[in-house]
Amino acid sequence: MKSLAGYYFLFYLAMSVVMPYTSLYFSDRGFSHTTVGLILSLWALVSVIAQPVMGLINDRINKPRKIMLICAIAAPVLGLGFHFTHGLAAILVLSVFFAWFQSSGGPIGDAMAVEIASKRGFSFGSVRLWGALSYAVGTFSTGILYERFGYTDIFIYYLVISTTVCLSLMLLPAARISRRRVTLFGQMGEVVRNKPFMIFVVTSMLMMMSASINMNFLPLYFKEMGFDKSWIGSAFAIAAIIEVPMFWAATKLSKRIGKYQLLCLAAAIYGIQYFFLFSFANVSLTLAVQLLNGIAFAFVAGTSVEIVQSYATEGTKATLQTVYAAVTWGLGGIVGNAMGGMVVDRFGAPFLYLILFCLCTAASLLFLSSRHHQKSASHVIEA
Repeated sequence: MKSLAGYYFLFYLAMSVVMPYTSLYFSDRGFSHTTVGLILSLWALVSVIAQPVMGLINDRINKPRKIMLICAIAAPVLGLGFHFTHGLAAILVLSVFFAWFQSSGGPIGDAMAVEIASKRGFSFGSVRLWGALSYAVGTFSTGILYERFGYTDIFIYYLVISTTVCLSLMLLPAARISRRRVTLFGQMGEVVRNKPFMIFVVTSMLMMMSASINMNFLPLYFKEMGFDKSWIGSAFAIAAIIEVPMFWAATKLSKRIGKYQLLCLAAAIYGIQYFFLFSFANVSLTLAVQLLNGIAFAFVAGTSVEIVQSYATEGTKATLQTVYAAVTWGLGGIVGNAMGGMVVDRFGAPFLYLILFCLCTAASLLFLSSRHHQKSASHVIEA
């Protein structure tokens, strides 16, 4: 458990120094909000393809630690290329390769972590919370650092911290995700025919698309509203630090009210946050409602991984985790980031948050109304 907790701590520390600031990084390089949205949408598009493919490969060769190590090396090395790349065309080409590896390691790691946790008798949330803690520390520190020295070196910091991620992977137990022999087409067919899983994924996409848009465009919201950008890191840190106890609380709540009901609550909490950002232009309130973001994300992150794992057979565990990530964060990110950039350019950042409020309201109602689906999922999870 300690080695797994260490991996999550370092993995999300590396994420914290780069992912919240990519929109500002490209914006400061002179690209319009629409162009920034298109770049980030390309990253999401690549992840839609990369995550399921890498999951299929993992379920075939059954070596998750090796694949995670390849991703942990390739992503920061390719990311460093942005530091030396000029021109939109070159950035788009590099984005394809960067996003392929950057997006693939996390879902495979989650699949392995859930497998290890179930075998050794501890909850996934008890190790995932260490990632929330490091993300809080990282975003708070880098927010101050980047405001003072600029955003030009974010990929250099990402490369440096990623070396520790590689070392932590060496210490992980050489566990393999249990599997049975199945053909590649049979494996893909099982996923497509898994209707409860597909319904769950599509419903989740509305909620996670809004979370993806918020993560990428909150820095631009700060910039447009005239807030002190040194508070950006604090905003992400506030959300991340509350995740630590909320991961623990999510485990208790999911047993008390049910996993699907907890996701319904999470979508509603996201919606309340976005409504406040739409309605009020106040930096103190903006920072305060980041607590809602952290609570909602903790409810979603631990619960959704366990639900996805409950739908998987022995030959599709990593595949389903990567398909879930590809559709919710990937496909949702494609639509959301492209839309977000255009909305901010034409109507302003506050109006974007009105749209996010509507998306989360729809997701909450869909989770609530899918009573038959919820009952079916509960039987699967309890089995």
